[in-house]
Amino acid sequence: MRTMLAVRMAVLAAALSACTVAPDATESTSVSQAYLSAAVDPTDRVPVPFTPFTLPSNRCGFPIDVAPVSNNEFQDVTTLDDGTTITRITGRLVLSFTNTTTGSTIIRNVSGPTTEIDHPDGTGTFMGEGNNWFGFGPHSRQNTGEPGLVFTSGLVVLQLAGGAVTSFSLAGEQVNGCELLAGP
Repeated sequence: MRTMLAVRMAVLAAALSACTVAPDATESTSVSQAYLSAAVDPTDRVPVPFTPFTLPSNRCGFPIDVAPVSNNEFQDVTTLDDGTTITRITGRLVLSFTNTTTGSTIIRNVSGPTTEIDHPDGTGTFMGEGNNWFGFGPHSRQNTGEPGLVFTSGLVVLQLAGGAVTSFSLAGEQVNGCELLAGP
């Protein structure tokens, strides 16, 4: 557990490198931990609404309806002086995914938690723990080699730029959602 925390904080420290200057990773990690602890006030938690939508057929070859089964997620949003935004989402989120062509439906717990760091230049870093899901469009699939719908379990880190995912790394397991919904 401490190793995973150290990995998460090292990634976060790298993402916040503009905000922290340290001679070694240990100091950088502790500076980042203290900085984020001070930056996120748990009294500012805001519910995260989830409106049903349809993933287009360019994700898996068929449209997929995505709808909440249970949503009790909250977000803490902090904006830094340089315009960087840090969004931390916690709580429980269970979604249904339905292949609109066949009617095949799967239900997944995708509660995370997650942290996203968005920079003013349009780049960002997404970090998820636990169970998450991703719908990758054509550019993101080309950049990462991932399928159009992915369910993950473990630590996942995505780099974002220009409205697309530029890299995807996972210390855990993943399931191809397109294959699950395509059926036999």
